[in-house]
Amino acid sequence: MPRYGTMNNEYLASWFQREDPGGPMWALNLMKYRAVADYEDGRETTLTGAEADDVYAPHEQLAAVGSRIILAAPVVHQLVGDDTVWDRIAIAQYATRMALIEMNARDDFKDAHAHKDAGMDSTIVMATFPVDGDPVPPQESGTDPDRLLLLQVVADSSYPDLAEGIESTRIGRFWVEDRFLGDHRTFAESRFDLISESTANELIGRGTTFDDANYVVIADPAVDDVARSLTDPSKVLF
Repeated sequence: MPRYGTMNNEYLASWFQREDPGGPMWALNLMKYRAVADYEDGRETTLTGAEADDVYAPHEQLAAVGSRIILAAPVVHQLVGDDTVWDRIAIAQYATRMALIEMNARDDFKDAHAHKDAGMDSTIVMATFPVDGDPVPPQESGTDPDRLLLLQVVADSSYPDLAEGIESTRIGRFWVEDRFLGDHRTFAESRFDLISESTANELIGRGTTFDDANYVVIADPAVDDVARSLTDPSKVLF
């Protein structure tokens, strides 16, 4: 069991009972790091938590099960949330739900996971899927100059959409099936919009809101293929 979150074993067990594994699955990660990495085997290290997670980065293991990372973005400001201030967000796009199980069973993944366990203070990981009927988003990316990413993770799909009324470009909206790692909370929807630096500053100027059920963050993506991953939901794009 990881030290940085509680596994939702009942939900994971339901995957084995499905006649169709379904896919692909967009696994949304909210991550908070330790100030200094803490290895369970007691090894000494000067790595920060984020640096240990960078060592972990399971690109090869994901590729081996037909999956990949489509979003990696440090958080630059948290607009809505509780006392947990997230450091980074990411999405791993899995070919199917069971591809995650397959990857976790690999020996090379288990070896690499020691770095994630050392670096991560807490995380929430949820299984998400594109909202049916939404249009294919513009093929734009938060890695473009002067673009930032606005992420809303809400417990109720009726929660006000912060992107309405501001200059923004929606690049994805996903419904949350359930969390498979985290705490007791559940979420309903995640929304991704590209915004300019000036719009980000406008939102930041409104101040922060304490809310223990919803999160809204602004992030600066190093990797952002969210829109491209939705051009053909029937397959994972490389």
